[in-house]
Amino acid sequence: MKEPDASRPLSRQELWDLFIDELDRNGQAGSAADVVIPSTLHPEAPSGKRFGELTRIDIGTLVQIGNNLGRRSDVVKDIWTRTQKKLKAEARANARSS
Repeated sequence: MKEPDASRPLSRQELWDLFIDELDRNGQAGSAADVVIPSTLHPEAPSGKRFGELTRIDIGTLVQIGNNLGRRSDVVKDIWTRTQKKLKAEARANARSS
């Protein structure tokens, strides 16, 4: 993706693409849970929440936003599912070691 032009506001599609890029980069680094949903993404987005704190309803909203923007949104659900599995495994491991 080309770099956004700083002289104009980003389109919703560009904001979505930047969000997905950050989510993907952080996911590969093992920290997708820490990505914060941008407040400028969409009025119905769960803005300000960390990705790891999102509910299934929040993810459904993000998927719908992505679809409405004409973007592949299944990646959001896939990353969220992997993130939730990782968080639950970490919680179980911490509970056993306590």
